[in-house]
Amino acid sequence: MQRFFVLIVLLCFSLPVGLSIAGCGHNTNNYCLKNGHAYGLQTNQVAYVTMGPQTTGISLAWGQTESVNEPAAFNCNNDPETVTSYTYGSLNPTLADISPSGVVCAGTWNRYSQGLVAPYTVCTPPSGASEGSCGSTASPNSACGVTQVTATGAGVASNPVNVYVHPPITSIVITPTSATQTGCFSEGTTVSDSSGNPITLLSATSVSGSNGTIPQSDVGTITYTAENPDVVTINNTTDATSSTSSSNANGTVTAKYPGSTLITASVAGSSSAAGYFYTCPPTKIALNVNGSTNVTITPNSSPTVNATLTDKNGAKITGVSLDYSSTQPQNLQVSSTGAITENFPSTAIINAICQPTTCNPAPINQIGVYGTGLPIVSNDLTINAPGRASEKVWMASTNSQYVSSVDLTTGTTASSVQLPYVPNSMVADAGANDLYLGSYRELMVFSTNSNSLSKQDVSVPGVVLAASADNTQLVINDQLRKVIYLYSITTGTNTSIAGLATHAEFSPDGKTVYITGPDALYVHNINTGWATYPINNTESTSCTPVFSNASTDPYCGRDLALMVPQEGPFVTGSATNAYSFCPDTTVTPPVYYPQAASVGVATDHIGATPDGEHMIGATDTGIQDMWVFSDAGQTTLGPPTGACPQPTATTSTGFTLYPYTVSTPFTGITPSEIDQVVTSPDSSVAFVTYQSTSANGLLPAYQPSTTAKQQGTLSNVQLSGSAGAPIDGAFSPDGSLFFVSTTGDNLVHIVNSSTLKDTETINPNLVDTSNKPTPAQFVVVKSRTTT
Repeated sequence: MQRFFVLIVLLCFSLPVGLSIAGCGHNTNNYCLKNGHAYGLQTNQVAYVTMGPQTTGISLAWGQTESVNEPAAFNCNNDPETVTSYTYGSLNPTLADISPSGVVCAGTWNRYSQGLVAPYTVCTPPSGASEGSCGSTASPNSACGVTQVTATGAGVASNPVNVYVHPPITSIVITPTSATQTGCFSEGTTVSDSSGNPITLLSATSVSGSNGTIPQSDVGTITYTAENPDVVTINNTTDATSSTSSSNANGTVTAKYPGSTLITASVAGSSSAAGYFYTCPPTKIALNVNGSTNVTITPNSSPTVNATLTDKNGAKITGVSLDYSSTQPQNLQVSSTGAITENFPSTAIINAICQPTTCNPAPINQIGVYGTGLPIVSNDLTINAPGRASEKVWMASTNSQYVSSVDLTTGTTASSVQLPYVPNSMVADAGANDLYLGSYRELMVFSTNSNSLSKQDVSVPGVVLAASADNTQLVINDQLRKVIYLYSITTGTNTSIAGLATHAEFSPDGKTVYITGPDALYVHNINTGWATYPINNTESTSCTPVFSNASTDPYCGRDLALMVPQEGPFVTGSATNAYSFCPDTTVTPPVYYPQAASVGVATDHIGATPDGEHMIGATDTGIQDMWVFSDAGQTTLGPPTGACPQPTATTSTGFTLYPYTVSTPFTGITPSEIDQVVTSPDSSVAFVTYQSTSANGLLPAYQPSTTAKQQGTLSNVQLSGSAGAPIDGAFSPDGSLFFVSTTGDNLVHIVNSSTLKDTETINPNLVDTSNKPTPAQFVVVKSRTTT
């Protein structure tokens, strides 16, 4: 019995692990095989080893080095296991060698020390590298190709990692094919062949070295990146060796949002600007509210603009950012999402623009290609908010150190506030909440809500020419030092350009400002920065601007007015020039604001009607009514909408206008200088202010015809009392009243813009430095709630 027990013990201790049995005290749960027998691989042993990069492999030019990813060991339950060391090996060490630490060499390592050179520090290109090319597939160079490396730990080998060896890469190019476009693709379209199979960027890519093309099979996985991922979605995956298989998704592209973008291709530490992708921009932006383009709203309603964007293929575009603008932002606001809010009764034109770079962006060298990089303008949406509101009026003069105001709800006696300096200019923000008064000492900011000075800034002395509709920027010209400032209201900082300027106007979205001077048109755009363009006509001769001292005539010098919808300015002079905001890309560098028309009539001052149909100019002899047409046949009123024209070999991208001019002479007045042409919010009338020592209170009022190309009606409003020349005026925001300042009586007259009758006067209570009454040269009107 004792001998039998000893036999059993010896049997248990002598059996191999694979034959151990539960009866000997082994737990079957410690083994990978769960078949009731305790043998085989145990759960605490290494079952497999992984090493990366598994999918893409490693791509190396001759003599380059790169480490494999750290190997990882796992047991049969997929839990990590610790391996103290790994042994690395290469399937073809003469093509790609690997060091004991896992660094791969495209060639062979110096495996032994030579003097002071440590082993595995010098990578020598493979034999045949001197030939400089991989050659054809029929006679391949032995220095090019694919091999594999592995790591072995705890007796278990890892997955093989492909190593691609090739000459140094000089360029990676996406060859122009259907994959890289002979036209743009609509939003959401995946580039595919006629059978619907995705076409990959890889299939159109060629890789070159110093001595020619490198086969993709020797290069490995190419990774593609869009500089602007909002334009295209690129799928980078899997098979590095197949460029034709429909299952290979490396470089599948899907159009996203309008615009164009550079595509960069990368492999073996080399990156190359390989090509471009183009997603079709809108060719039409159609606005409506509940299906209508002429809408009446009430104070309690807050409708939202419905914007439908379609591209040249008729496909709808979604998810893009549009810039909305209102011609009466104080009274009828429109938000960035198209929500309309009525603050006061008025009539306004609302437009939307797809404007680079927030919409339809493009690299500078791709602007205009398939329409990318260009702005697109919507149709006009007319919003009517009936009713009346009372007004508050602020007045100032270059001859007085005071600013005065009157509230028509409470009475007609103006109260005055003394300023630190006599202003040379006054401009209000869109809501007339702040007045910006210039001087050659400082910028003065006056709050109309508190009726007091709120800020002084000595960093920007000069004449204030314009404020942006979003109340974030001012244009100020230091005419003594000849510097034009674009001043940030929020930060107090500025950007500047050398020059002299007399008038300026911002686009309604605030992204572009146009500035005129004696000899140049200055433009600043948020994307393209400052630009200067010569004006090839002479300016008005009715007055001569004075830039040599601190005194200034606020009305003298070139004027400009922006077309609605915001497509560029008309500039006054011996001939009236129009400029396009569609760039001319047929020249290098592109001209961003090329001339769109030259009208052979002289103008001293000019005003645009909000309906976009008229530019109304004036000289000391009369009115020039320029009907704006967008076609050579003069059948379509208003500047072009939609997309900018596409360039041809001989034609620029800038649109062309075809104005038709009707002239009407003044009667009863002999102006020595035209001050303003002020158009009403509803485009029904334009008033002309002027200077004249012989004036007797006649205010010219021009009412455009409702029939295209026909002459409008020019009449004179007789202002009351001892009024002389009407020198400055402004409409109430709802357009019902026109406030005009006059010499002679030094009053402000209130004219009903419908009946053309003088109904009331205001005494501005402005005095000059000798304490004598002086007329207001700056009039600002703000709607006031009556509740």
